[in-house]
Amino acid sequence: MSEIRIESFSPDENPIEAFFELPQRVEGLNNNQAGAEQAGTRASLNPDNTVFRNADVRSFVAFRGETAVGRLTAYHNRILPQERRRYGLVGLFACENDPILARALVEDASEWLRGYDLEAIRGPMAGDIWHRWRFMTRGFDTVPFPGEPRQPEYYPDLFTACGFAPVRTYSTKLITDLKSQLDLLSMASALNTKRGHTFRNIDQTNWEEDLRYVYELCRHSFATNWSVSESSCEEFFDIYNRWLRKVGHDGIVLACDSKGSVVGLGLAIVAPEDTLNIRTVAVLPHVGGFGLGQAIVAELYQRAIAAGLKQVHHCLMGPNTPPQFWDHGLGQVTREYTMYERGVG
Repeated sequence: MSEIRIESFSPDENPIEAFFELPQRVEGLNNNQAGAEQAGTRASLNPDNTVFRNADVRSFVAFRGETAVGRLTAYHNRILPQERRRYGLVGLFACENDPILARALVEDASEWLRGYDLEAIRGPMAGDIWHRWRFMTRGFDTVPFPGEPRQPEYYPDLFTACGFAPVRTYSTKLITDLKSQLDLLSMASALNTKRGHTFRNIDQTNWEEDLRYVYELCRHSFATNWSVSESSCEEFFDIYNRWLRKVGHDGIVLACDSKGSVVGLGLAIVAPEDTLNIRTVAVLPHVGGFGLGQAIVAELYQRAIAAGLKQVHHCLMGPNTPPQFWDHGLGQVTREYTMYERGVG
């Protein structure tokens, strides 16, 4: 077997084209999937991306002979909240099923991160939670929903072989008894109706202003989440504007208080045609404590039942977040996703 050679580049250097082309061959993506993946990766590593105001980045490509066989990007996000250890990130991982190859990539990334006096590495995360992160570790036999982390099943094993250990697990639950779940949410729904909260879809004729509300809701609601860092409005728009337009205004529900101010968000996508996927629930901090998040989910359930949908996914929930408990055991965990951590070595 030929020797592994690793080359690297930063966003302000000439990119190595093989970095962007590799996933199609390694992961078996079709042309449409590969095009979308490549466009997203190029955008995330574009030197004009606002993320680089607060981050240093270096991407690594492994070759055997002239063939690219693996890639990885290392991030020093300077505004990540530092916990018990100062940590960097690795993401945009794509690799043949070869532990030796994966270790070579991780060790080069580790050496680069050590130069910033970092003690640990988390991944996969492409810079922050607003970009691609997490490996799917359970549920590969399920139909993907839009925006769900998906990758070859062997990637987590490669991370483990590189010394990473699971540090955080997320899950998606399936609800098939929609009426019973709505009943569980009815008290919160009634309370928030009494408090004057109403719901409306994002306004297509006033898209930019409403999208700013979505940004503020996500920014404030997720501010204390694990491994979150600040995202500029400009960057948020760059990442999500096109994707949210594809979701459509029907899937973006805004909760308004008695004065008409936007104070909550429910983002849900129908796919396949009988399934609602609840992706995001967010409320502003000052209206917390009265079950508004549950009321937003109740509104989404009412709409799903009226539309004749048969099942609902509660998607990508953190292990101790409130939505994990709103089903009172009614839901079935069908998919899991994991973040990993190791020392820099």
